[in-house]
Amino acid sequence: MGAIVSGADVGSMRGQVEVLRAQIDSMQVDLLERTRSLADMQEKIARATASARSSDGSVEVVVDASGATVGVALSGSAYGKHSPVALGNLILATATSAAEDMRRQIAEMSRPFTEAGRIDLPDLVPGVLGLREILAPRPASVPVGGDEHWDRTVLRSSGNV
Repeated sequence: MGAIVSGADVGSMRGQVEVLRAQIDSMQVDLLERTRSLADMQEKIARATASARSSDGSVEVVVDASGATVGVALSGSAYGKHSPVALGNLILATATSAAEDMRRQIAEMSRPFTEAGRIDLPDLVPGVLGLREILAPRPASVPVGGDEHWDRTVLRSSGNV
């Protein structure tokens, strides 16, 4: 025997369906807005640069959003103030500072997305690199300890490792 559904039950179910449809519509609108905001943020990040100047003002380095150096400016006195090794180290240290500033800028721009429920890309698509990994602090790449031979090329082959 089948269940008997009253007119009131049918009306109640229709009302629930309408409420669910309204919720789904609202979620779709929200998703579209977030998608547009994410695209805007990605465009801003793609165009972003950061620069840093050495404490003595002899070196300025500009990096892009990936942290890659896109510009280096040396003052006229940079060569007289520093030995070639010291100047190289100063350029690297200044580039590292600019890249750290770039990471901070990207973290700030992406904060609305990373804080929204603390959802990151790997949470939605397993195996992809997320903002947490991209924005994580990285160890400095500037040589420490005054090793003046850090820049020498080391060649290795299977015969003499």
